[in-house]
Parts: sequence; C-alpha cells; structure tokens
Amino acid sequence: MGSQWWGMGRQLLNEEVVFRSVIAQCDQLLQQYASWSLWDELTASKERSRIHETEIAQPAIFSLQIALTALWRSWGVEPDTVIGHSVGEVAAAYVSGVLSLEDAVRIIFHRSRIQAQAAGQGRMLAVGLSLEEAEHIHAGYSKIVSIAAINSPNSVTLSGENAALTEIATYLAQKQIFHRFLRVDVPYHSPSMEPLKTELAESLQGINPQPATITLFSTVTGRQVLGSEFDATYWVQNMRNPVLFALAVDGLLQTGHDRFLEISSHPVLVNSISECLADINKVGTVLPSLRRQDTERATMLESLGKLS
Repeated sequence: MGSQWWGMGRQLLNEEVVFRSVIAQCDQLLQQYASWSLWDELTASKERSRIHETEIAQPAIFSLQIALTALWRSWGVEPDTVIGHSVGEVAAAYVSGVLSLEDAVRIIFHRSRIQAQAAGQGRMLAVGLSLEEAEHIHAGYSKIVSIAAINSPNSVTLSGENAALTEIATYLAQKQIFHRFLRVDVPYHSPSMEPLKTELAESLQGINPQPATITLFSTVTGRQVLGSEFDATYWVQNMRNPVLFALAVDGLLQTGHDRFLEISSHPVLVNSISECLADINKVGTVLPSLRRQDTERATMLESLGKLS
C-alpha cells in the first residue's frame, strides 16, 4: 500500500493490448462481488478518484501488478522467483501458480473490504531503525502499536493508534532519526486487525491453493514456501502478522539472486532491497516497472534495457 496514484496504468491501458486485457478480466471477475467497477476507478477523473480508499486501492494494485507481469512476460521477461509484500502477496501467489485468478480476485476483494472497516483507527509510521531498536521503542506501546513490517536492516514500519505513534515520532524527531507517516487510512498489521480475522477466514473458506510452479518466498514466514499452504488461515496471518520482507529478501540473496524487478505503480521497495544488498556487500540490480507520474512505457523500456 502507498504505491498507488491517480492515473496509474492509464497510458498502458491505452497503448498495450496485453495489459488492457488483464485489467478487463479482473474488472469482470470483481463485478461478482463489488458494487463498483475497477475500469471506471482506474480511468476516473482526479476529482472523483477513490484510488486511495482501501477497498479500491488494494484490488487496483493487485490488478495492475498482474497486468504488468503479463506485459513483462509478453516482452520475454520471466521471473525465476516471486516475492510479495503484504497486499502484494496476492499477486505473487497468482503469478507463481499458487492461486487461480478467480481465487486471487476473491481474496483481494474480501481482504480490502474487511480491512476498510478499520479506516480511521490509526496510522502507520516508517522509521529508520533496526528491528532491535524498533522493538525497544515498541515495548512501551505493545498493546496499541505493532511492528508492521521489517523492510531492510534499518527500515521498520510501526502501525497502531495515532496518539502513540505521534509520541514515537516526536521522540524520533528529538533524536534526529528518520521517520515518516505513510499515506494510508488503515493501520495495517496492527492490533486493529484482530477483530477482523474471523470474518476474513470465513470469507475465504473454499479457496484452493496449489503448489507453486515458480519459486515463491513468503513474507509471512520469511522463507521459501510450497504455496499449497496459502489457505484461508494463511491470508489471516498475511493481514495481521508483520511483513518479514527483509528476511525473505535475504533468503533470495543467499540463493544467488541479484536482479530484482519491482512490479508496482511506484518503486516503494527499491531502496529496501538495495539496503539489503548493501548490508551483505553484494552488488545487484534493482529496477522499477513504473514511477509515479512518469511516462509508463518509457520507464518499462528503460528497465528492460538494463535487464538485457
């Protein structure tokens, strides 16, 4: 979350048949559940755009991710290994062959619908701290704030009640430690997710995960997974548990991976991956698919050239 922006994917919708067909397919499947149209939301005017609302943003991010993957594949770029960050795990599970498109759409719809119930209950704060340092600060707020994500050796996200995070931000400002509130209206991976777990589990009964056909790393466990364990219980853990992104990236680095392509509307994780590489003195390539407000096809072609 946070990568979305008004107008994302619009140039590719107009110019790339492969991208457009995937978005249309997702729109059709979402209409089984939603009272709104994905296509209409992606092409809405700036004045009426709802792209930052949780129940719109998550399906839009998912659909754009798998449409980008399809476009990359049409250009000959195939992933050796896939990793997803929080909401991105739905797209990762689909791309790796674990989920059918129908099950993936069902998960992203209910995940976003249910999490939207926590809108306004808190905030998220990115901090330039190690996990150990963050845990030390978090200890005094453990009932109302969670460590939501560990993105790199020195990048952690906290999530929870606004007043508590404001206190933490004030302390970090006094210490001149990096901190930034994220542009989200839901405190993801925080104690606010606890009351939502039962409804999500019930909504996802009957999904049918399969073993991955492309190597898949989980950011719930931080390890390589088979994929067949991505049942309703897994997606509850995905919603509530911390995102172990740094641990999963380290696993990829230890198995020899050194070229990363971020599949998103804006490269919010490029810096985290670069920091993971630097932490073990490894040289690698980390590239975006799109950048906010930049010409979309040109950004992809630039990354394609660097991959070649």
